[in-house]
Amino acid sequence: MAKLGVSVALFLAFAVFGTARASTNVPVFVWGKPSVTYVPALSRYSSSEFAALVEAQIDENTFTVVFAEERLSAEDLSQCKLKTQTCFKNLQKLERKSYLPSVEEPLSVLEGSNAQSVQLLADGTLSERVVPQAGGIVVVNLSGGDFASHDAIIDALYTRLRNAHPNIVAIYTAKTPSFSYSRLVRKTRQTEPEPEPTREVLSTDGFLMVYEQFKFGQADAAELTTAKLDRAAKIENATTDSMQIRLTGAGAQVDLFFLQTQGSWEITGVWFDNQEYYLRYRVHVNQHFSYSCNSWEYYSYDLQKKIVFEEVQLQPFWSTEGETVPTNRFGDAWYCVGFTSGGILSGLFLILIFIIIGSYGIAWMMDIRTMDRFDDPKGKTITVNAAE
Repeated sequence: MAKLGVSVALFLAFAVFGTARASTNVPVFVWGKPSVTYVPALSRYSSSEFAALVEAQIDENTFTVVFAEERLSAEDLSQCKLKTQTCFKNLQKLERKSYLPSVEEPLSVLEGSNAQSVQLLADGTLSERVVPQAGGIVVVNLSGGDFASHDAIIDALYTRLRNAHPNIVAIYTAKTPSFSYSRLVRKTRQTEPEPEPTREVLSTDGFLMVYEQFKFGQADAAELTTAKLDRAAKIENATTDSMQIRLTGAGAQVDLFFLQTQGSWEITGVWFDNQEYYLRYRVHVNQHFSYSCNSWEYYSYDLQKKIVFEEVQLQPFWSTEGETVPTNRFGDAWYCVGFTSGGILSGLFLILIFIIIGSYGIAWMMDIRTMDRFDDPKGKTITVNAAE
């Protein structure tokens, strides 16, 4: 019955704190009895969970002393310094203690109707003398002074009470936190989406092309000049079998020459501002395919100038007998990236080396010969002539 009475007393809150105070979370230290339970230090505890923890430590023979700061937060325990030492050096040296960084209104559990409330005076003394007794609860309200002076008072008072009553549980906490914790509202940063790059579409009779940017300039320049080609025209030329397409724009002119050969087409020439340019890699594509490239570059013959089409796709169209070829959409894309990369070539080279080593090994094993004659222990010794 005595333990039940202590538990009921712990759950009854003082009207001053239970009704006037909103839900607050403050840190709590528990120490004293050898049976103090170690608890996880990274958890939040509600009032009911903390009451269950206290109930497990207190019985009818236990004296409980509560040291209550006006304001205390977990940040104070780590940030409060006195020169180079912490303000809680006596609390820190306790070997066996439980630390709860966030407890909801712990004083509503600890301040019962039979608890004795004692006030710390300005001169460092207590308003009443604390006499430990079995089943008693004393709440020492720490006001005035700083954390370092309160730490010294706690250590001296706890030492005196423990000498008078060894079965003791000490609790250090606060009424309200010293830091106000605002609710974190997750907001999505509203960023305007980047506009999609516009692609220029050029089309004429038997030709279709789209590109994102056209640049020209010196080959070693850090930045090239950007120009816009917005018109395409087919140039009739009776002297050659090539198809000539002229792309023109503000201050720029590009001529492309295409040739159809046995079911495929290729680019035979590129001129920019009446100067011939060449591509290092030949463009030779199936007749029904288009050519696509992320960065399509042509260089002048002296390698001093270059032109670049960014994100380009183009296709010339040749009409066949009895078949109308649509010129408003591309065929399957033939990309400028080669099919054989450096990694593929390295793999093929290693496979070739393994095949050669394996062939030598198999050849050597097949060349092993076993003996076709054996000695008879009871007969004549076999004599092998050098000629054999």
